[in-house]
Formats: sequence, C-alpha cells, structure tokens
Amino acid sequence: MTNKLFKYDGQQDRAAVAEYLEAVRDGFARGTLTLRQGEQTLELSPKGLVSVTIEGKQKSEDRKLKLTFRWKERDCALPDAPLLIAPGDADDA
Repeated sequence: MTNKLFKYDGQQDRAAVAEYLEAVRDGFARGTLTLRQGEQTLELSPKGLVSVTIEGKQKSEDRKLKLTFRWKERDCALPDAPLLIAPGDADDA
C-alpha cells in the first residue's frame, strides 16, 4: 500500500464547518470518507474500532479544537463483550 497524504488548511465560516462535520459523520456511518480538493483525492474506509482524540485549547484570544480519528483499514473482529474488571474479596488473598 502506498502512503498518501491529504492536507487542507484554510478558513471557512461556521456554516461550512458544520457541513464538513456532517459529511464526516455521514462518511463514518456509510463506511467511506472521500477527501477531495482539485486533483488531490483520498478515500478512507474506516473498519473495526476507531480511536478518537478530542483536544480543545484556549490561549489569549486564540481557540483551537482538534479532532483526530485513527483506525486500521482491515477487518477487525469487535469484542463480543466489554471488558469488566472487579476487585476480588479480601478473603481470597
């Protein structure tokens, strides 16, 4: 597989940002996200579990919100049940 990078850096109004976020939501729901600007195109197909990182930052008058989604593009078996950890009885020690 070839490494491919898509990068966009620009300014948009809040309505356009909301539309982009809706498109990301819809892409995750459908299983395919396509990023395109001019001749630059990257198609991503999230599968299995997705790691989500959300960072917010406030410095002076500047504000920053960073959303990161990471996954492996391969079929991954989802766990059958959530992990549960409970303390043992004190008498078991």
